[in-house]
Formats: sequence, structure tokens, C-alpha cells
Amino acid sequence: MEEHLCNWIHSMRERHHPVSRKMIRTKAKEIFGYVSDSKNDETFTASAGWLRRFLKRNDFSVRRRTTVAQKDARHFTEKLVNFITHTARIIETTNIQPRNIIAMDETAMYFDMVGSTAVVPGARSVPLETGHEKCHLTVVLSAKADGTKLQPYVVFKGAIKEVEAMQNLNGVVVATSKNGWMNEELTADWLRRVVGKLNFAPRLLAWDSYRWHISEAIKTELKRGYNMTMAVIPCGCTKYIQAPGVVWNQAFKASLQESYDDWMAGDGDKEHTVGGNMRAPARHLLVSWVLQAWENLDTERLKNSFKVCGLTAASDGSEDHLIHCFKEGGPCASGRELLSQARRAVASAAVTEENGRQEESDEDEEFANELLIEDDGHGN
Repeated sequence: MEEHLCNWIHSMRERHHPVSRKMIRTKAKEIFGYVSDSKNDETFTASAGWLRRFLKRNDFSVRRRTTVAQKDARHFTEKLVNFITHTARIIETTNIQPRNIIAMDETAMYFDMVGSTAVVPGARSVPLETGHEKCHLTVVLSAKADGTKLQPYVVFKGAIKEVEAMQNLNGVVVATSKNGWMNEELTADWLRRVVGKLNFAPRLLAWDSYRWHISEAIKTELKRGYNMTMAVIPCGCTKYIQAPGVVWNQAFKASLQESYDDWMAGDGDKEHTVGGNMRAPARHLLVSWVLQAWENLDTERLKNSFKVCGLTAASDGSEDHLIHCFKEGGPCASGRELLSQARRAVASAAVTEENGRQEESDEDEEFANELLIEDDGHGN
């Protein structure tokens, strides 16, 4: 079984296809099924311990993809504090309820879905490719602060006829664009088909500063009955304060990766070109994976994401310790104290404003009383 498995791994790597540990365990159980003695009742679970020993026995190692360094998070701390206090003021002054607070994000998913780690035979660095690495789709995920999931919005490059055939799928909206990315027209389409206008209560939409989100056309679209206020996350701050990016996307992509690994390790549902190259997963299959991954995402996880990103944290500061990027040892730990100072300043300004209104009211009342005193009862 292990000999067949090693041959399979080497054949995948020779074609520069990614091989994950999950794929190896799945393939091992599949191979065991047809090489074992059918009279033998022995079962094989491809446990984590077996996998570790197998990799060591056969000189396979796990390599992780490298990432590009980002700008120091402390640079964004003041922007993060301003965003949290700004949205808190909008929510409090307009009395927006959690069921009307929406967060959204657009994420690119590549047809090859190469994971962050891959199993390789000894080499320190290796190329990873499936032939589909330039093929991608865009998935727009959105949810409300009460945990309600909105329909995923999936955008493919071209494939107009295939997209038209998927228009009646339940629980998902499928669209197409020339390059597979969102644009101004599709952003307006997402607002109409996913968010909708039939809402009389005020709403808040938190999204990043992508140019289509803040274009004049989208601002005009939002004025057409959505009853919606935009909360635009400052550039560079999404990885610290955007609920989908901080909490949802990792679990969502992990579920998609699992579906892809199962598909890659299996023998069915694959097509090859005349030259023997494996075709990308069918679009309808990708949509089914997106739906399954979105369904698998825990509702409580969604609700908590709005708190850990400061959108629904109590304005009195009692829940500021939950905000992820401000936690001790976190990338922007100093932001917690800055946020406390900002909240105190807002509270102080509110008290001053209230006192001013009270003084004005007292003056009006005193003036009215003076008029009554001066009135001698004869209209004089």
C-alpha cells in the first residue's frame, strides 16, 4: 500500500500538483481498500501517527508557503480606534439593531486551491502548480451581527452560458465578469440581489475601501431605498478589524480546501486534456463547495466576529477586552488604552451637550415664567 502511495505522491509532484497531508490520508485509505486481502478483517484508519511515521520512513517533508511582510500594525492603531468609535456613534445615535448590521468581504479563490503546506520528497523548495493557478473565482460573503448568513455571491470569469444555467440554484447567487473580479455593476447587483431594499429600520454596512465600494455610483445606489449607512474600513486595517477577514475566511477556506483535497485524492469527477493535463474542477462543483463551506461556518462564530472586531462591542467599554487586535501581546495592544480615552472623550462631550441642552431648556422656561409674571391678567 505504501509503495503505491509513494508512487502516487511522486507522480503528483512531478506534475507540480500540491499534495497535502489530508490528501495522503484519504488516498492511503483508498489504496488500502483495493490492495488488502479481502478475507482479512483488518481495518486501516490512516491515523495521524501513521502519517508521521510514513513521511519519515520515505523521506518526505512538509514545506510551508512563504508570505510577504506587511507594514507594522502600530501604524494603523489610531485609524482602528477612530473607526470603532465612529461606527459606535452611528449605531448608538440611529439605534441600529444587530440584525441590521452587515459585514461583507470579497475573496479570490483559485481553482487549484494550493494549501499553505505541501508534502514533498526531501527538497527544500519546490514549485507548486496544477495548470489552473491563473483560473480564479470571486466569492462575496456577508452576514449580520445576529449570526444571519446572507447568500454567497460567486463571480466567475466568462462562462456566460454556464452561469446562466446556475441562476436557479438555491442559496447562492452566481454572476460573471470579464476578468472574474467584482466591479461597480456587480457591486450594485450584490446590493440588490443579496442585501435588498425591503427594510424600514436603519442599517449599517461595514466593508473595506475597495474603489467600487466608495464610488459615486454605489453611493447613489445606496440612496435608493436601502436605508443604509456605510462604515468604510480604512485602507490597510482590514486584517485587524474586518470580521470576515479576521474570523470567517480562514474556516471557510479550510472547508473549501478539504473538499478540494478529497476531490484531488479521489479518482472520480476529473477530466483531462488531450495532452494529459488535468482540467480544473467544474464550476458547478466549485459552487457546491462554496455552499457547503458557508453552511459549515458556525453561527456563533459569525456573531462573535462582530464583537472581536469592535462593531458590536458595548460603547461603554465593558467589552473592549474582546477586541482581538487590542489584546495584550497583540499587534495593536496600545489601541485598548487609546480606545478607552476616545470613549471617555465621547462620553464627556455627550454630557456637555446634554448640559447645554438642559441650560437652554431652563432659560426658555425662565423666560416663559417672566412673561407670566409680567402679565397682569389684563393682557398687559
